[in-house]
Amino acid sequence: MATTTHRRTHVLRLAGAIFTCTVAASVLAGCGSDTPKRTASSPSATASSTPSSDPDQAAKDKVLAAYTNMREIQIKMATDGDLHTQDLAEYARGDAATALKKSVLRNESLGIKFTGRPGMEPQVTAVDTKGKTATVTDCFDATNWKPVYKDSGKELKLAEQRLKYPVTSQATLEGDTWFVTKITADRTKGC
Repeated sequence: MATTTHRRTHVLRLAGAIFTCTVAASVLAGCGSDTPKRTASSPSATASSTPSSDPDQAAKDKVLAAYTNMREIQIKMATDGDLHTQDLAEYARGDAATALKKSVLRNESLGIKFTGRPGMEPQVTAVDTKGKTATVTDCFDATNWKPVYKDSGKELKLAEQRLKYPVTSQATLEGDTWFVTKITADRTKGC
């Protein structure tokens, strides 16, 4: 009886940890260099041939780059179990950085890593350069981002949960650099 209760408690803790990590969001199937990879959707990787009529476009591009690079580091952290603290500090601060680090440490303590890669569709939906704040909305898709046990490589089976859901992140301008400061996932909705 005690073994069953212990096993049930362990499974519930494990499911809670995975849920928290997934909410914190993404994982990188990164390998090789410690430098985050630029993706085709990254604003710094894409050049616009026509000038934008949006006076805040440069700020939006920088916010999107900060968010995208933070996600790439987060993915890498969840894949290899390392904190990559210095890399993360280039793009995330405050609650966002703390949540991402906690999820890595929690998964590490449970012997879990992630394989595959989440899907993302980030957009800067608001920017206030005078107030030094911005909002990024994303449709986070964990369908192809799987938690596995490090030792066996066996996939961790989770309770039924939404794998594609909206995430809203806040960013703050410090000097001339944008940092993601808060990440909020809403698993009650799909996107």
